[in-house]
Amino acid sequence: MTADKPYLDIPGTTIFDADQSRHGHWLNQFCMSLMSEANRARFKADERAYLDDWPMTEEQKQGVLDRDLNRLIGLGGNIYFLAKIGATDGLSFQQMAGSMTGMSEQEYRDMMLSGGRRPQPFESAAAAPVPDTGQTHTARVTASVYTSHVPAMGVALDQGKVDEPYWRVVFDGYEASKRWIADNPPDVVVLVYNDHANAFSLDLIPTFAIGTAPVFPTADEGWGPRPVPDVEGHPELAAHIAQSVIQQDFDLTIANRLPVDHGLTVPLSMMFGQPDRWPCRVVPIAVNVVQYPVPSGRRCLALGKAIRRAIDSYRGPDDLNVQVWGTGGMSHQLQGPRAGLINPEFDNTFLDRLIDDPEGLADVPHIDYVTAAGSEGIELVMWLVARGAMADLHGGATPTVTHRFYHVPASNTAVGHLVLEEAR
Repeated sequence: MTADKPYLDIPGTTIFDADQSRHGHWLNQFCMSLMSEANRARFKADERAYLDDWPMTEEQKQGVLDRDLNRLIGLGGNIYFLAKIGATDGLSFQQMAGSMTGMSEQEYRDMMLSGGRRPQPFESAAAAPVPDTGQTHTARVTASVYTSHVPAMGVALDQGKVDEPYWRVVFDGYEASKRWIADNPPDVVVLVYNDHANAFSLDLIPTFAIGTAPVFPTADEGWGPRPVPDVEGHPELAAHIAQSVIQQDFDLTIANRLPVDHGLTVPLSMMFGQPDRWPCRVVPIAVNVVQYPVPSGRRCLALGKAIRRAIDSYRGPDDLNVQVWGTGGMSHQLQGPRAGLINPEFDNTFLDRLIDDPEGLADVPHIDYVTAAGSEGIELVMWLVARGAMADLHGGATPTVTHRFYHVPASNTAVGHLVLEEAR
């Protein structure tokens, strides 16, 4: 893949980035386990048996047994995590650092006392012509999809209630989109959603997070996990998006493990039905709309633009047809004496402006969403992320409205759905 990584060939230096983090995830998690005295005792008693409890590669396990820190860093280890191994062995940070230089402990100490190592002149190979690595294929955004992610719609599908009169009108509203996506299947969906207190507790609330794992399990939301397939990720594209978007000054949280709830799985079900395996891979983008402060519509639109630039700059072994989906909403309130609030006028105006005036729509303040669309209606800002990824906001052609649907209610919520297709 293509990403701005001029640090890849700095002599004697490995930068811990999203790719390294993904490769070394379980190695670093093992190291963190050594923060417990009981786990340190177990590890010391039988290192091999303790390591075999972790889904690390054999090369990573052998690197731990050999205490080969350079090798472990090359295999995705980060020095702050690996330091837990040294601490378990009773080593100081200076002793660990020295062990990676080829010096004796005394030689390293003397070097540091004399002022430390000086940097050598270096010119990154990134400035030279890039050799042909075969990574010549591109990714392109072909469409954006917008949909409510009402959990009850997933329940209706899972429990065979689709043909009940209450639900039939909802699912009929997606039939045209299901036919369209069957004819226009994506390789990857960048799916923007919010977690509903299932992956993120109040201990850690990222404003924006990207899932970089190869697989995302279905979360147990208290009623048991939905009976749907696990979601397959696209780690290479996800790492590239993270690298590019963060360099565009968006502070994404990188999630190497991420159980996904109805916010992500219900949109997949509404578009793909009930397959044994989802027909595309997914890059999840989780947005905090649960605890204030939440990101503005303007910030969400800008994030979508940054994601589009990242996708446009991707190079890989295969061409990728990418769709960007925005989910949540529409108007609804799930708490307090105003629970049950629905505002069709607000919702349909939102849809009109999302199509024709996304820049103006991005300036709608949070208070307008909350007062007019309900406390949970703020989820609609996530639709602006998907809209920001469309070509017309990057100097390209206006997208085609392939399908539009609106219905009240599905459980507590107004259901909205829209498909915008790029000009061909």
